[in-house]
Amino acid sequence: MNSAVSKPNYRLLLQHNADFRYLWLARACSFFGDALYNLAISWLVYSMTGSSLQVGLVIVTKFLPEMILGLFIGAWVDRLNKKILMQISDAAQALLTGTLAVLMLTGQLQLLHIYLITAALAIMGNLFGTSQSSLMPELIADKAYLIPANSLMSVSLQVTRILGTVAGGILVASIGNSGAVVVDAVSFILSLALIQRIKFRSKTKRQPGTAGLSIFAEIHEGWGWLRGQTALLLLILLGTLSNIALGPSNVLPPMLIGELLQGGSRELGIFNAAIGAGLLLGGLFVGSRSPRRIGLWFSVGLGIQGLGMGVIALSPALWPACFGNLLLGFGVTVTVIPMSTLFQLLVPSQLRGRVNSISSLAFNLSIPLTYGGVGVLADSIGVAICFGIAAALFAVCLTAGLSNPHLRSLDIQAPPSSRAPDKEFHAG
Repeated sequence: MNSAVSKPNYRLLLQHNADFRYLWLARACSFFGDALYNLAISWLVYSMTGSSLQVGLVIVTKFLPEMILGLFIGAWVDRLNKKILMQISDAAQALLTGTLAVLMLTGQLQLLHIYLITAALAIMGNLFGTSQSSLMPELIADKAYLIPANSLMSVSLQVTRILGTVAGGILVASIGNSGAVVVDAVSFILSLALIQRIKFRSKTKRQPGTAGLSIFAEIHEGWGWLRGQTALLLLILLGTLSNIALGPSNVLPPMLIGELLQGGSRELGIFNAAIGAGLLLGGLFVGSRSPRRIGLWFSVGLGIQGLGMGVIALSPALWPACFGNLLLGFGVTVTVIPMSTLFQLLVPSQLRGRVNSISSLAFNLSIPLTYGGVGVLADSIGVAICFGIAAALFAVCLTAGLSNPHLRSLDIQAPPSSRAPDKEFHAG
């Protein structure tokens, strides 16, 4: 293979970077287990209570710990060894899901147990995710490969979510909810073993004079640095606004299909599958293109999401609406992958955990507020108008992104052509 003409791609990344390969396999295992858990617990809670409200509250429970503790988790990630933190997360999640399975098998499970374990799993999952995101730029020496790396993680999430959901349905039907949760526990043990294979040792050092800072002072330090970063603040603002604009796609599909398009559960399943296909295709597309001008791609992704929302708003039938949903999912990954990469490139390694936590807090705060507000708004003005308003909000985000010259011009330098691929990575 001629390295002078090779482009960054999945094969080169996995072939020549063993540490990233183990991280990717570990994440795929835990993604699969998460999909099993989500299906099994949703079905279990509904079976126990007969209440869709209780199912929704369990889902909300997954967001609250990150909003409350995310900043502290980010500070600890910047202080400690990220590999060890990921292993602690996996071990804790295996213990929690194993405990849940025991409670189910012994008939002692109560709804409170589910809430507490789900909240604890969310905390540990946030610890793993923040550590992984902060470690990625250190594992990958050639920054041109960050886009394929983040894309591969996104594609793996979508594929394992589909496989995990299908497998979860089969497992719940064949071995019960407890059996599916046991498989989830095993997935975390496999992830822990794979993380152990990573040989890379972080070279990140804390800044001089910060060793004695309290956790609150370190959080303030991260926010103080972020306040001076116009491009990153714009990314956080646009990411938060786009999360708000995505509200109709998360809350209103049943109303859209049932009231506007006169469909049923089958049509709703097809509509929801379309956005999953779009998410998968978007991840594959970004990974295959390995774009350099990622600031521009981020903005264009916002525009694609707005186009998808507009198509849904104007659709007179199911299939045009599904096409709009596919565009929406495609645009989400075209936006999210460059945004993740920009944070990894622009944030100093010793601040990455804290800054990532601050951005996640801003993104997640919009979710519970939007979910309730969108439902009320749709009852008042109609579901189609809500999708139209979302399209208009995405258009505002697109305009803001394209009008900022610094964001628009952000570029990843192409990989040097004189180096062989196995020299372009930390191989561990």
